[in-house]
This record gives sequence, C-alpha cells and structure tokens, in this order.
Amino acid sequence: MSSAEATRKQLKIKSGVVKRYHKELALYNAEVVEHKKKLESVTAADVGSGDSKESWDVRNAKSLIRESENMVRDTATRLEGAAHELGDLVKLAKGNAELDKDTELRNAEEVLAAATSA
Repeated sequence: MSSAEATRKQLKIKSGVVKRYHKELALYNAEVVEHKKKLESVTAADVGSGDSKESWDVRNAKSLIRESENMVRDTATRLEGAAHELGDLVKLAKGNAELDKDTELRNAEEVLAAATSA
C-alpha cells in the first residue's frame, strides 16, 4: 500500500469519526434541552402538590440533565481532538501531489469545516 493510499484511507476513517462526533454532540445538546423542558413540567406539577421535599421525578430529571451535560462536554472534547487530528492529516495530504485533487481530501475538508463551524 502506497503512502497516498494509506493517507486516503486515514482521511476516510478520521472524517467518519469527526462526522459521528459532530452528530452525537448535536443529539446530546438536543437531549439537554428536552430534559430541561421535562424538568420544568415536572417541577410545575411538583409545586402544585404542596410537598416540600423534591419528588423522585424532579431529582431524576435533574440527574438526567447532569448526565447529558457531562456527555456534551465529553463529546465536545473528543470532537475537538478528532478534528485536530483530521486537520493535521488534511495538511499532510495537501502536500502530497497524488492527493491534491482527491475526493477523500475534499470530503475531509468539508467535514472539518462543518465540525469546526458549529
């Protein structure tokens, strides 16, 4: 396997990783919003009950929000690392004349631009 083929393969793999992390980050962010809406509705129902202690539903909703926020931070960190690796590989590939006009390189640049712009 030539150097260009190996680089092309790595571009495809790392592009897929960045694309997946970008998608996961969006899903976890949506999950946080969803859990916060649920907490608001559960809190409103809990206030109406007159019970001074937090109900299990409220505690559970807060726990789910914390978990989702932790996943957002973790996924953002992973995305940043993967995007950095892909960026380095794109720079390396641009220096290779065989890969200069390659579709995998163009695809990697598009994925990188989409992931870093969000």
